[in-house]
Amino acid sequence: MSRRDDAGDTFRTVEERYAAHHDAHARPRGRTALKVPVMSDAAERMVGMAAGFGVGALLLVLAAVAAVAARSWALVDRSGAVAGYSVTAFFLTLAGLGALVATWNHVFRVIPGDAPHH
Repeated sequence: MSRRDDAGDTFRTVEERYAAHHDAHARPRGRTALKVPVMSDAAERMVGMAAGFGVGALLLVLAAVAAVAARSWALVDRSGAVAGYSVTAFFLTLAGLGALVATWNHVFRVIPGDAPHH
């Protein structure tokens, strides 16, 4: 049990001891593995467009696969699987179209516009 009355005093002594230990045993800083490449604005826009449109296209392909799966389950009268795959295809279609529209909006409307004044 501490004989000190002030709880803040305990924090200060721990903080001071940590700072002293850290200063005395500081680890040398090495090179970091994280590098942010320097790109032109046009290259950055192209990478963003490729990523956004690529994700949108991938989601639409997955929606098509789910729709084909729903159709194949419908041929063998499995209504539960048809409902599940149909709902999945619907939401994947929404997500894919949303990704395409959001990418187009960001690349062609948001980036070229002026930043809002704060």
